[in-house]
Parts: sequence; structure tokens; C-alpha cells
Amino acid sequence: MCLHGVYKKVKVINPDQTNNIVNVDACIADEIQKLNNQGVITLGCCCGHGKAGQIVEYENKFGKWKTHHDPPITLIKEKSVELAINLGYKPYPYFYADGENGGVWQMQLKTGCITMQECEEWHRDNITLSERQGVL
Repeated sequence: MCLHGVYKKVKVINPDQTNNIVNVDACIADEIQKLNNQGVITLGCCCGHGKAGQIVEYENKFGKWKTHHDPPITLIKEKSVELAINLGYKPYPYFYADGENGGVWQMQLKTGCITMQECEEWHRDNITLSERQGVL
């Protein structure tokens, strides 16, 4: 999504997912596609929308929470951890609000926008070419 809801279609290899082509935040889409092409099973991802480190509050059935926005990340299947490490990533366990892991790990991406300024620069440098690159 970055600044303006800009997505790019990515073909994913998750056999448990109904759709094998999904919309991904455009600034991380090429990296997510590369990970899938190399055999890493991605489960979801987010570029962070330039809000990494900012405080966010939310509420769910377990209570009210305060945390921070993540930098660009992806969730991966546990069976992809070793491959991700071999590709130079540092995956670590992901835990849902109920404390369960469910075989899901997360890892920071090498692309994407950490700050709003980086998002603005990415849009300035890429959005004019995006229609030719398959960005929605």
C-alpha cells in the first residue's frame, strides 16, 4: 500500500492458500516474488507504510494493547526457516495475541519503506513507471 494503496500482483507458492496470485504492497512485491520463486512459503506481508517504530494501540478479545508498527516484514511457514536463513534472512518466531505460534515465523525484508520520507521517495521514483511494471 505504501502511501496511496499501490499494489503489485505476486504469484505465491503456499499450497494452503486458495489464491496463488495475491496483491502485495508494491514497494516489497519484487522481494516477495523472489522469495516465493526461491521456495520460501510466504503467508502474508506488509511494507509498514512508512510508520516503523510509531506507537499503535489496538483492542481484541484479549484486551487493550500498545505496540509499535513493524518495519517491512513477511510471515513465513516454519518449514521455510532454514531456506530463509540460507538466503541471508534472520527469521524469528511469530506469536499471535493468544500466545500461539502455529508454525509461523516472521522476518524483516530487505526492501520497503521504514520512514514516511522513504515512502514518498519510493513513490516519486517508481509510481510513474508502475503501470508498465504491473502495479495496480
